[in-house]
Amino acid sequence: MEDANRNDSLLTKAPLPFDLDDGRDELNLAEFPLAAIADRVPDNQKTLVFEDRIFDSGRSEMITRRLTISASDKYGLPTSLDDEVILGLIQLTKQNRFTERKVNFSRYQLIQILGWRHEGRSYDRLEKSLKRWLGVTLYYDKAWWDKDEQTWVDENFHILEQVTLYDQERRLKRLRSSNSEPPLSSFAWNEVVFRSFKSGYLKAIDLGLFRQLEYAAAKRMYRFLDKRFYHKSRWEFDLAEFACEHIGVSRNYDTGQLKRRLQPAIDELETVGFLETMPVAQRYVKIGRGQWKIVFIKKAVPQVELLGKEESQSIKRLADRGVTPSVAAELVREFPVELIEMQMEVLDRLLEKKDRESIRNPAGYLVKSIREGYAPPKKQLQPMPAVVTEMPRNSSPIEKAAPDQSAVDAYLLALTPTELAELEETMLEHVGATLAEGYLRSKQAKTSAFSVYRRMVLERGARQFLATQCKAEKSAA
Repeated sequence: MEDANRNDSLLTKAPLPFDLDDGRDELNLAEFPLAAIADRVPDNQKTLVFEDRIFDSGRSEMITRRLTISASDKYGLPTSLDDEVILGLIQLTKQNRFTERKVNFSRYQLIQILGWRHEGRSYDRLEKSLKRWLGVTLYYDKAWWDKDEQTWVDENFHILEQVTLYDQERRLKRLRSSNSEPPLSSFAWNEVVFRSFKSGYLKAIDLGLFRQLEYAAAKRMYRFLDKRFYHKSRWEFDLAEFACEHIGVSRNYDTGQLKRRLQPAIDELETVGFLETMPVAQRYVKIGRGQWKIVFIKKAVPQVELLGKEESQSIKRLADRGVTPSVAAELVREFPVELIEMQMEVLDRLLEKKDRESIRNPAGYLVKSIREGYAPPKKQLQPMPAVVTEMPRNSSPIEKAAPDQSAVDAYLLALTPTELAELEETMLEHVGATLAEGYLRSKQAKTSAFSVYRRMVLERGARQFLATQCKAEKSAA
């Protein structure tokens, strides 16, 4: 039994052979969607078409680029999850330094790269996805960049040409019954795609950040914009062309619907520190009747080397929980270490309790909990309530209560706005330098972090008062 468990561990528990922030993406596959943005596609729909117009410097003229995706009758069109699978296969190929068109792999390893749950549904979903890609044909009309020839060309192909799958039970049986190596699953790229790999038409991609994203539109947007940001940090696009042809939003939407469809993905990319936050009036700019443009600016990466030892340790601890180093550095610069450590502890306890259904994306939840100042949960995690500016004065807000969170909340709610301001001013002189500096910096910059800092300053004062009151009551008794 011990040998069987050991062998199972050898087959399934291998660590990732590369850092998540050192992934790769093929540039043609990042330009247009390969799949529907939805989780499901109508059974009767067998084709997707995406196109745009660009200036071709080689031809010195505007050209229309078009990608047509045709599905098999049995497995249908690929969805957003299938698009993620292709990105995962690229990472498996990167392990071999893109030297072999045929790649051996274990399904566990691929699921680990994708960040999916290790459960039966994931294995079934992965098998269906690989079979689906075998039946999908891609027709690129002046839309596939041939790096060697330095021109847009027509290419028509199946992205995968062969898939062989071995399930874990058969692999274990083979391993126990012989001294030979257990068989691995395998897939083979089409020659067109592999030739692009070999030519180096690849870009780096931060898979840690990619896996933090929950919305399919945010993942597609990240891959497309990350490619464009290589050239410059600010881009403008025609709104309809960007949304419909590069993200995959329905062409039946009007301008207002396009904005509403894109905004959650944009908000998420702002939250993880990929995009600069912009007012709506600057994000969407009207250029004519029925014509709008959308503007994106890449967020500058903080200089991690300027942080102290304590901050560097917090960055590492955040990274261990799946937060990308750049976002971790930004959080450490913007928020007090104490708040960050508290939210990491809350997340760890939730995961220990296997409360994973309510936290589909632990790293993304952790980032949001720090930015929005979540309070430690009782039953469900709720954002920390803002301090009330007006509240009727209670004669005795707390009687013989220990300074726990509920007592602190009750004490602060009982104070008048004047008393809150006095407490806030007094405590600023007694809190630590990191908290005081963060409070003043965020107040001056008018960032969303200010409410979190203010709450922490006030809570320090409340706890100090309650602790003193409790001590006095014990002495009197």
